[in-house]
Amino acid sequence: MPSKKKRGNDKAKRKKKERLERMDREMKGKALVSDANSIDDIFSILTAFKKYRKMNISCSFKRYEELTKDEKSWVFELLEKNMKTHYEGCESIGWDEKAKKKELEHEDCRYIIAYEEEVEETKQENVKQDPNNEKKAPTKQQPVGYVMWRSLMDDNGMGEFIPVLYLWEIHLEKQARRKGLGKFLMTISELAAWKLKMKKIILTAFSSNEPSIKFFQEKLKFNVDETDPQLCDPSEPPCGYRILSKSREI
Repeated sequence: MPSKKKRGNDKAKRKKKERLERMDREMKGKALVSDANSIDDIFSILTAFKKYRKMNISCSFKRYEELTKDEKSWVFELLEKNMKTHYEGCESIGWDEKAKKKELEHEDCRYIIAYEEEVEETKQENVKQDPNNEKKAPTKQQPVGYVMWRSLMDDNGMGEFIPVLYLWEIHLEKQARRKGLGKFLMTISELAAWKLKMKKIILTAFSSNEPSIKFFQEKLKFNVDETDPQLCDPSEPPCGYRILSKSREI
């Protein structure tokens, strides 16, 4: 039977090995996050998802600084319109306009903007003619929804940090809802997470926003994450939000 000293040495060696392995995984995870944040256009690897033909939608991948002035205003105003009451109803978070704008401006934020193509009213003489002798009226792009995420290292609930795609925002204009666009944008986000080799796609949803939670859990098969406050300490009173996630299926 091994002595207590030997058992103690074996335990120390095992812990050191586990610590080094964890450090190695986290170092590789950070490299994956760095690679993810260096992608110029996610549609270079998800080319089939550039358009949502059911609604005549085209999508663009942008950093915050690449948004136009009007788009920057629209991104915040749509968030405020859709979510301000949920923030105000959550005591543990609350609504802070300045802080929310700062979040949207973070250098690691990546946006997919969904634009609906609309035919502009124009005079007949201004209608262009293509080489096939078909007249084409000019179109304009109207933003009707967006999803915003950040690739980062996040606690896996067991003391180790892993690379994740954290879905920060997803918002649609009222006229663009219930047409499959939200699911389409989430499909792009999920595929991007796996293409970028993230371990999870994760998000925070307000408990008051029951349709949203139902959408994520029932339609998209998200589960309550290990880091969800109510899961971590059920004895604590509800905090007003849930953390949901989906892990990559190997």
